[in-house]
Amino acid sequence: MRAGKKICRLLLIGLIVLFLSIPAAIASEQVGLVFNGQEYAANVYLENGVCYIATDSLIKIPGISVEQTGYVPLREFFTSRGGKVGWDGSKKQVIVSWRETHGEWSAAGLIAESTRIQQELNTSKLKGNATIKIAITGPEESEIPEIPEMTMYLEGAFQQEPLAMHMKQTINLPLEEMELTEEEKASLGLDGISTEMVWTDNSIYQKMPLTDQWIVQDLSGMDIMESLTNMLQITPQQSLEMMGKFGIIYVFGDDVTIDGQEYYTVKNYLDTATYKKIMEEFMGEFNLDSLLAGTQVLPEQDEEATVAEMQKMLEQIMASMELNCYSESLINKETLLTEGGVINLDLKMTLDETISPEGPISFEMQMTGDFQMYDFGEEIQLPDVSGALTQEEFLEQMMKAMEIPVEDE
Repeated sequence: MRAGKKICRLLLIGLIVLFLSIPAAIASEQVGLVFNGQEYAANVYLENGVCYIATDSLIKIPGISVEQTGYVPLREFFTSRGGKVGWDGSKKQVIVSWRETHGEWSAAGLIAESTRIQQELNTSKLKGNATIKIAITGPEESEIPEIPEMTMYLEGAFQQEPLAMHMKQTINLPLEEMELTEEEKASLGLDGISTEMVWTDNSIYQKMPLTDQWIVQDLSGMDIMESLTNMLQITPQQSLEMMGKFGIIYVFGDDVTIDGQEYYTVKNYLDTATYKKIMEEFMGEFNLDSLLAGTQVLPEQDEEATVAEMQKMLEQIMASMELNCYSESLINKETLLTEGGVINLDLKMTLDETISPEGPISFEMQMTGDFQMYDFGEEIQLPDVSGALTQEEFLEQMMKAMEIPVEDE
């Protein structure tokens, strides 16, 4: 008898907890949100004639910070901040405009116009700095070392027609904080670890760290080359259409004055879903076979299995990825050229036991940095890559240097 009463009491408590945990949105009417002209995937519901929005959805909009959690009245939130809120009953959508326009410009339109002018000038250069924090966690027995904070310096030159690019990235490691021998510190170099890339004539040239040798990979005729070229040469009109298709949000920030020159500030946010949509649009089903076709960096008997394993890892990285990226662009009010900006990126991903048999491995990265763009319309100079080796030639050269016999094909 006592057991029966106990079961009934537990059942009653369970039912009360169940009903209390049902979110208000289930008992209400879900509605859509159009923010600054773009459909925005937000948690919004309508109850008794009032629309409520989840604070988790609000904080993803650049320029907005919310201390409380849960839901807030949408109209009150935006109108108190100078925004405009409307309602489209036929589509059951809330229409919000907040920091969408500045004078004659919309935020998205200004970005597109700045892109158009830069493409007409055809060339530009870039330099920037960033701080990178990386944390990798996994099974205790894996003994993953702690990674110190790093700084990165980036410089590059770009040309639209014909397409050409040069990028150099230098990462400075805090060697004094790392448990390395003097020989290891000397091999890493005190000036940082640099990688360089040149992209031209349907080929990618790379200079790996700690070597002056350029390595070339011919990508002509490969689907990936066409996809990457289309991404880099997107037109302003295509850019506007892409913003609408993927729901990319731009808002105006406060104007700034630097060295007497006035700038518009345009803020942008990119999340995981939007990033994946963009990658699928331009890259499709990314396949390592096409990228590694013809290369023989690995012994033939191991290459197929290794490529399959790498492909599986990439697919899992994309599936588990969590990305939050905020950026600000500074646009010169006179020239309408984007001359600089800042970026803040948080990235998380996980590899499960199918990739790491010892146990799942989690990767987290935080990057904050700034950049400047300059020398618009000036001729760019690319490094001399005439002495580049193919990957096969470079591998053979390395084996000979280490006195490793090269197997005949």
